[in-house]
Amino acid sequence: MQFDSNLAWNEAVARVRANRDVLMALAGVFFLLPALLSSVFLADIQQQMMELAQDSEGLEALISANLGTILAFGIGGMLVQFVGYLAATVILGVGGRPSVGEAISVALRAVPTLIGATLLYIVGITLVSFVLGLLVALGSLVAGTAGASLGGVVMLIGLFGVSIWSAVRLSLLVPVIVREGLANPVAAMRRSWELTGGHTPRLLGFYALLMLGYLAISFMVSLLLITPLSLVFGAGAVTNFLAGVVAGLIGAVSNVLLVAVLVRVHAQLSHATPDGQASLFD
Repeated sequence: MQFDSNLAWNEAVARVRANRDVLMALAGVFFLLPALLSSVFLADIQQQMMELAQDSEGLEALISANLGTILAFGIGGMLVQFVGYLAATVILGVGGRPSVGEAISVALRAVPTLIGATLLYIVGITLVSFVLGLLVALGSLVAGTAGASLGGVVMLIGLFGVSIWSAVRLSLLVPVIVREGLANPVAAMRRSWELTGGHTPRLLGFYALLMLGYLAISFMVSLLLITPLSLVFGAGAVTNFLAGVVAGLIGAVSNVLLVAVLVRVHAQLSHATPDGQASLFD
């Protein structure tokens, strides 16, 4: 079947509205809270990184000194969001009216699969980067400095293209894990790859429009809210916290909508029943 982006969007919005009370609780814990914690505890580090943007040695020293904190919040926040994505998919993509507790329970069981698939994706991109870098190195031996410069540009463009293309092909990973119950990371990645085959250009255009909409809304909110707050309160903890609240709210809503969209895209491309695995909670 031909992918219908309008249908996917309309169904996603309808699903979010129908489950907004439960989704608000999930979004607050798994999307908003991590953003707020990061904005509070990493505000000073982020400020120092901005000030040292032109000082590579100072920036490197700052990152080295705070590497543990940065990794803790980065990896911890990612894992918390993984649970949020999976739990929201349970709410939006299966039947039986699961509770928040049931959704989180299913999500926790599925987290290892999502982690495994993510690590495999990172390894794959790293290998592609290594191969492209090797080709550039070989080209520089043949064509000299000019060839190396041109090869470096080609490498960056190629790596960017491969990353975007593969991300689109694997975009249905979370719905596949939850709605189809695939616990094997390789099988889940293969299934997403299979479902998105033949629809990549349309999906890429759809996702790009969603990203542009998110960026436009973020820019307008920042212009209308965060900038006036910084003028009123000045640069400091209060402004950083309020900016974190605003950014966290935008991110929480966007993540919930993204999950809903991916659930409906999966339903279309897999010809699934409207409620997916209706037997999970019946």
